Amino acid sequence: MRSSYASRWGICALMVGGLAAISFALMASPSSAIDAETPAQPSAAKPAQSSYKPYFVEFRARSAASYGHMYVLYGQVNGRGEIVKSDIAGLHPAGDANDCENCSLLAWTLGHLLFVPSETGASDGDLEEKYVTARYRVMVDAATYKKVSAYISQKKADKPLWHALMNSCVTFGNSIAENMGLKTPSSTFMEPKDYVESLRDLNGGKPQKALRFAAPGGSASTDPTKPAAPAVPSKPKKQPVVDMPGSQAAATIR
Repeated sequence: MRSSYASRWGICALMVGGLAAISFALMASPSSAIDAETPAQPSAAKPAQSSYKPYFVEFRARSAASYGHMYVLYGQVNGRGEIVKSDIAGLHPAGDANDCENCSLLAWTLGHLLFVPSETGASDGDLEEKYVTARYRVMVDAATYKKVSAYISQKKADKPLWHALMNSCVTFGNSIAENMGLKTPSSTFMEPKDYVESLRDLNGGKPQKALRFAAPGGSASTDPTKPAAPAVPSKPKKQPVVDMPGSQAAATIR
């Protein structure tokens, strides 16, 4: 009797264990089927970033009757590397015009002692390549160009006063270079040509050829900043010559 009783309990235990195993299998099988039927989602491919940069900011120095002038030419190029849109920013004494010589003589002279009214656009001679003595051009993307253009527009709106030493064309251009994150010379008490060449060397640049302007009527892509194309000057900039000691003349900047 004891043996028969033990056998019955063993059979019951086996039946309970079997039912539990079947229930577990039925519960697990639907999720396994779903996993098997659902394909793995491929990770989204990141779009390749283009290295093409259709905008430029060019720091320029040009010759003049005095110690020269520094300014910034900035804009957009087409697929052939030709300028299709451009603007000029440069700080100089007010009064410059194409229809007279030495128009800003008085302001320029006083500006070596006092702060005088200024202009921040193109001056006569800026687009005449034969007067360019140094250049450093940086190609940038649309986002960077928009930021730089906004910064220059703000500087123009502030209507800064000109001073040959304290707030000159070089200090004006230097602030733009700093805004772009470029390495800048430790001092702005330099002639325009020396400053631009130093800026180029500090940022690993090499001598560059001038960009050509595209033929009139060429199509250009939409530019959110829409810089205006500067007018071509009719004559080179003629600046007054002031008799100064050699050391003082070397330190004075337009």
